[in-house]
Amino acid sequence: MGFTLTRELPNHGAPSLLPEVAFSPDGATFAASVQEHNEVRLYDTASGECLRTWSSPEAGFGEPHGLVLTERHLLVSNRHYFSAPSDIRVYRLAATDDRPVDCLTTPFPGLVEAHSLALSRGRLLVTYCEGDGRTGGVVCYGYDDEAGKLGKPLSVVEDCFRTLGDPKGVSFLDGGRRAIVSFNSLKTNPVLLELYLRYLRRWYRNRGRTAASILRHAAGVLRGRPVNQRRPLPILKNGLAFFTIDEAGRLSPAPERVIFRDTFCRLENVHCQGNTCAVADTINGQVQLYDLATDPGLSCPGQVIQEGVTLPHGVKVSPDGRTLVVSNYGLRAWRQEILWHGWSNPRSDTISIYRRA
Repeated sequence: MGFTLTRELPNHGAPSLLPEVAFSPDGATFAASVQEHNEVRLYDTASGECLRTWSSPEAGFGEPHGLVLTERHLLVSNRHYFSAPSDIRVYRLAATDDRPVDCLTTPFPGLVEAHSLALSRGRLLVTYCEGDGRTGGVVCYGYDDEAGKLGKPLSVVEDCFRTLGDPKGVSFLDGGRRAIVSFNSLKTNPVLLELYLRYLRRWYRNRGRTAASILRHAAGVLRGRPVNQRRPLPILKNGLAFFTIDEAGRLSPAPERVIFRDTFCRLENVHCQGNTCAVADTINGQVQLYDLATDPGLSCPGQVIQEGVTLPHGVKVSPDGRTLVVSNYGLRAWRQEILWHGWSNPRSDTISIYRRA
């Protein structure tokens, strides 16, 4: 497939997770979410220049994550991390301010954390992942890009993920007739190790917060705790699930095909463009690229990218198939666990741009 690293864009300012990237329809620009800064940045694909930044408080971000760029609008999913219901916001690209023109709050109480977005012909797919013993799902919403308006849910799939794992990335393929969803399951650790890792995660989450902010967060958790408390089966595999989707936005209730990965690798985002399928293999520090034409079962990657990659999360192939953009968390991993309490040294929370030879 021949992608080679051509540019690395550093994350200026305080370190931050860079969850996702999204190309414009013409591929001339791409957006990246900057979670801890509560920002979304728009870059020129050719030069890497930052063209625009949407930021809070005007944008109303709450840990922005998933992204979609259309000809007229930017769509952003906000995690809020239990402090408020997850939402999706729409921003008009031609506007001179950062205020959203529409907002949709998750209507399903058991789906808490909006992760990734995919759009095709007025159908917006959103994955919701959970953690702490809960399972997520995939929801298809209607979307009118002319008006920048989010519509009602057209379908929702939850039950199958109770035995598969946490849904993460999502992408359309086959001209919008099918969707691919990446999922992962939490690795089982010894009790003392799990307590230690939980303490580190809690410390990282709360560092820099005021006492009042921590109390508000705790109150939000108590008020809005999801009702879906069923613990997934302890499957230590990751994989990709394929669903059919019709023109009305109805997803098949169960995947037509599931591909498991034997090695625990915490699959994150996935993106299909033409015959290229890119998968972020976070823990193993690589991006796997498959050719759907010659390898529809995704049995062996045609290229594995490791240069310029440190805990990759967001992956997108440009509409013309010649550019690959990867967002890197820049964190370390230990015993198949992400160490959320610090960044690698030297810092590598970067965006890597690759060109096809």
